[in-house]
Amino acid sequence: MELEKLNVNHRLQPLQPSKPVQGPDTASRANRSEKANDFSQLLANELAARTDQAAQGKPANGLEFSAHAKGRLQERDIELTTDSLARLGHGVQLADQKGSVNSLILMDETAFIVSVKNKMVVTAITRDAAVDNVFTQIDSATIV
Repeated sequence: MELEKLNVNHRLQPLQPSKPVQGPDTASRANRSEKANDFSQLLANELAARTDQAAQGKPANGLEFSAHAKGRLQERDIELTTDSLARLGHGVQLADQKGSVNSLILMDETAFIVSVKNKMVVTAITRDAAVDNVFTQIDSATIV
Protein backbone atom coordinates (compact mmCIF):
# COMPACT_ATOMS: atom_id res chain seq x y z
CA MET A 1 0.00 0.00 0.00
CA GLU A 2 1.37 3.33 -0.97
CA LEU A 3 1.42 6.07 1.60
CA GLU A 4 -0.21 8.67 -0.67
CA LYS A 5 -3.30 6.52 -1.18
CA LEU A 6 -3.88 5.89 2.50
CA ASN A 7 -6.95 7.73 3.77
CA VAL A 8 -6.78 8.36 7.51
CA ASN A 9 -9.70 9.63 9.53
CA HIS A 10 -8.27 12.41 11.73
CA ARG A 11 -11.30 12.67 13.99
CA LEU A 12 -10.25 10.69 17.06
CA GLN A 13 -12.58 10.44 20.02
CA PRO A 14 -11.43 9.35 23.45
CA LEU A 15 -12.86 6.16 24.83
CA GLN A 16 -15.27 6.74 27.68
CA PRO A 17 -16.69 3.72 29.42
CA SER A 18 -20.34 3.89 30.33
CA LYS A 19 -19.60 2.96 33.95
CA PRO A 20 -16.42 2.91 36.06
CA VAL A 21 -14.30 -0.14 35.55
CA GLN A 22 -13.99 -2.26 38.70
CA GLY A 23 -11.09 -4.58 38.34
CA PRO A 24 -8.54 -6.16 40.62
CA ASP A 25 -6.33 -3.06 40.36
CA THR A 26 -9.09 -0.78 41.68
CA ALA A 27 -9.86 -3.15 44.53
CA SER A 28 -6.19 -3.49 45.46
CA ARG A 29 -5.79 0.31 45.49
CA ALA A 30 -8.69 0.58 47.92
CA ASN A 31 -7.20 -2.20 50.05
CA ARG A 32 -3.79 -0.48 50.05
CA SER A 33 -5.45 2.76 51.09
CA GLU A 34 -7.15 1.03 54.03
CA LYS A 35 -3.87 -0.60 55.05
CA ALA A 36 -2.09 2.76 54.83
CA ASN A 37 -4.74 4.30 57.08
CA ASP A 38 -4.41 1.38 59.53
CA PHE A 39 -0.62 1.78 59.52
CA SER A 40 -0.90 5.53 60.02
CA GLN A 41 -3.16 4.98 63.03
CA LEU A 42 -0.85 2.30 64.44
CA LEU A 43 2.17 4.57 64.01
CA ALA A 44 0.37 7.50 65.63
CA ASN A 45 -0.63 5.31 68.59
CA GLU A 46 2.93 4.00 69.03
CA LEU A 47 4.41 7.49 68.88
CA ALA A 48 1.88 8.74 71.42
CA ALA A 49 2.72 5.84 73.76
CA ARG A 50 6.45 6.53 73.46
CA THR A 51 5.88 10.22 74.10
CA ASP A 52 3.86 9.38 77.22
CA GLN A 53 6.59 7.04 78.45
CA ALA A 54 9.29 9.64 77.78
CA ALA A 55 7.27 12.25 79.68
CA GLN A 56 7.20 9.84 82.64
CA GLY A 57 10.94 9.28 82.37
CA LYS A 58 10.61 5.75 81.00
CA PRO A 59 12.32 4.59 77.80
CA ALA A 60 10.13 2.90 75.19
CA ASN A 61 11.36 -0.56 76.24
CA GLY A 62 9.91 -0.14 79.74
CA LEU A 63 13.27 0.05 81.54
CA GLU A 64 13.64 2.51 84.35
CA PHE A 65 16.83 3.91 85.84
CA SER A 66 17.28 4.29 89.57
CA ALA A 67 18.49 7.63 90.93
CA HIS A 68 21.83 5.92 91.66
CA ALA A 69 22.10 4.67 88.06
CA LYS A 70 21.24 8.11 86.66
CA GLY A 71 23.96 9.63 88.82
CA ARG A 72 26.51 7.04 87.69
CA LEU A 73 25.63 7.59 84.02
CA GLN A 74 26.14 11.31 84.44
CA GLU A 75 29.37 11.21 86.48
CA ARG A 76 30.92 8.58 84.21
CA ASP A 77 29.83 10.33 80.98
CA ILE A 78 27.91 7.29 79.76
CA GLU A 79 25.56 8.30 76.96
CA LEU A 80 22.75 5.99 75.90
CA THR A 81 21.32 6.26 72.42
CA THR A 82 17.99 4.91 71.28
CA ASP A 83 19.87 1.95 69.78
CA SER A 84 21.81 1.21 72.97
CA LEU A 85 18.62 1.46 75.06
CA ALA A 86 17.01 -1.06 72.71
CA ARG A 87 20.00 -3.39 73.07
CA LEU A 88 19.92 -3.03 76.86
CA GLY A 89 16.19 -3.82 76.83
CA HIS A 90 16.89 -6.87 74.66
CA GLY A 91 19.48 -8.03 77.20
CA VAL A 92 16.93 -7.68 79.99
CA GLN A 93 14.44 -9.74 77.95
CA LEU A 94 17.04 -12.47 77.41
CA ALA A 95 17.85 -12.56 81.13
CA ASP A 96 14.13 -12.64 81.97
CA GLN A 97 13.56 -15.59 79.62
CA LYS A 98 16.18 -17.54 81.58
CA GLY A 99 14.54 -16.70 84.91
CA SER A 100 17.18 -14.22 86.08
CA VAL A 101 16.43 -11.90 88.98
CA ASN A 102 19.49 -9.62 88.96
CA SER A 103 21.72 -9.60 85.91
CA LEU A 104 25.03 -8.09 84.91
CA ILE A 105 24.51 -6.89 81.35
CA LEU A 106 27.67 -6.22 79.35
CA MET A 107 27.27 -3.92 76.38
CA ASP A 108 30.20 -2.44 74.49
CA GLU A 109 32.42 -0.75 77.11
CA THR A 110 29.75 -0.55 79.84
CA ALA A 111 28.40 -2.93 82.47
CA PHE A 112 24.90 -2.53 83.88
CA ILE A 113 23.44 -4.18 86.95
CA VAL A 114 19.73 -4.65 86.30
CA SER A 115 16.88 -5.86 88.47
CA VAL A 116 15.26 -7.99 85.78
CA LYS A 117 12.06 -8.54 87.74
CA ASN A 118 11.51 -4.78 88.17
CA LYS A 119 13.09 -3.76 84.84
CA MET A 120 15.21 -1.32 86.84
CA VAL A 121 18.79 -0.41 85.96
CA VAL A 122 20.48 -0.25 89.36
CA THR A 123 23.92 1.00 88.34
CA ALA A 124 26.25 1.44 85.39
CA ILE A 125 30.02 1.27 85.23
CA THR A 126 32.57 1.75 82.46
CA ARG A 127 35.19 -0.84 81.62
CA ASP A 128 37.99 1.27 83.13
CA ALA A 129 36.10 1.85 86.37
CA ALA A 130 35.21 -1.84 86.61
CA VAL A 131 38.83 -2.99 86.96
CA ASP A 132 39.42 -4.70 90.32
CA ASN A 133 35.69 -4.67 91.15
CA VAL A 134 33.64 -7.69 92.10
CA PHE A 135 29.98 -7.84 91.15
CA THR A 136 27.89 -9.54 93.81
CA GLN A 137 24.23 -10.36 94.24
CA ILE A 138 23.74 -11.20 90.57
CA ASP A 139 22.49 -14.51 89.25
CA SER A 140 23.37 -14.07 85.59
CA ALA A 141 25.52 -12.24 83.09
CA THR A 142 24.16 -11.25 79.69
CA ILE A 143 26.27 -9.98 76.82
CA VAL A 144 24.59 -7.83 74.16
